[in-house]
Amino acid sequence: MILFLDFDGVLHPDPCPAADRLFENAGRLSAMLEPFPEVGIVLSTSWRTIYAEPELLPMLPEPLRRRVVGMTPCFSDFSTAANRTPYHRHAECAQWLRVHDMADSPWVALDDRASWFPPYCENLIACHSERGFDDEVRARLHSALTIARKRMADDVDLPVL
Repeated sequence: MILFLDFDGVLHPDPCPAADRLFENAGRLSAMLEPFPEVGIVLSTSWRTIYAEPELLPMLPEPLRRRVVGMTPCFSDFSTAANRTPYHRHAECAQWLRVHDMADSPWVALDDRASWFPPYCENLIACHSERGFDDEVRARLHSALTIARKRMADDVDLPVL
């Protein structure tokens, strides 16, 4: 399972009022993911346009850092239809899944910009920009991952005896 992770408005408020509040929700996310070792994180944050992956990883606590399996490509790097697709973040997630032969894999995105995803996108767990990963979002993510885990288990072919 893949979790596409935004930073601003998820791991801390957006805008973040003080430097000491950066990544204040990272520990809560890390604790929530503990029972889901099958979840890998792909960084979809706009910070990836400024910092390379080796610069971003130390910003995260070790339990989240261990889960990072990559970063989404920037929309402008793979699309010539930039003016025709308003849902750039969703397209970036889909492109990462295609490139890594995971288009059929379960995924979820934590993001505070719902307008960057198609309306009613079932893969998006939208955060409130000023609160980020709060208890409501934690419960929704836990539920989504539990359901995805069950669906994956149900899809496993049983051996024929």
